[in-house]
Amino acid sequence: MRPQTGNIYLTALHALPVSSVRCPKCGRGELREVGENHYLCRYCGHEFYACPVCGEAFAHQRQLAAHTKKHRGVEERAIAKELGALRELLEELKALLEEVLAGQKVILAKLDELLEMQRRALALLSAKPAPAPAAEAAEPSDEELPDFVRDNPWLRVLGERGGG
Repeated sequence: MRPQTGNIYLTALHALPVSSVRCPKCGRGELREVGENHYLCRYCGHEFYACPVCGEAFAHQRQLAAHTKKHRGVEERAIAKELGALRELLEELKALLEEVLAGQKVILAKLDELLEMQRRALALLSAKPAPAPAAEAAEPSDEELPDFVRDNPWLRVLGERGGG
C-alpha cells in the first residue's frame, strides 16, 4: 500500500499506481517502492523519485518537491471539481429526502383521518342502545300446521329435539 503524503488530496485524487511508473534509465516497469514516491528499478538498479501526479522521474527528492509545486493549481481545481460533484449529490439527496418527508406527511394525515373515523364509529356504537334479543316465536299449534307435517311422526320428534 502506498504511504500517505503530507497532502492527502494529492495522494487520494492523483496518485499513480506503481505499475504506471517506469524507470527513466531503462524504461522498464519492474520497480520496488522504497519509500514515499521513491523507487528502485529491479532490472538496472537505478534509484529515483517519481511524481505521484504525472509520473515524471527525478534523481533527488528536492527536485520532486520543486516539481510538485507545479501541480498545485491542478490539484486545487481537481479538489474543487470533486467538491462541486459532492455538493450536487448532496442537493439531490436533500431533494429526495424532502420528497420522502412530504410523502410521510400525507400518510400521517391519512392515518389521522382513519383514526378520527374509527373514533367516531366507536362513539356511535357505544351511544347506540344494544339490540333487544329477539322474542322467541311461539310454537304453532297443530291446527296451524299443514297436514303432511301434522301427520309425520319424524318431524314431530325432530321438533321436540330442537332440530328444526
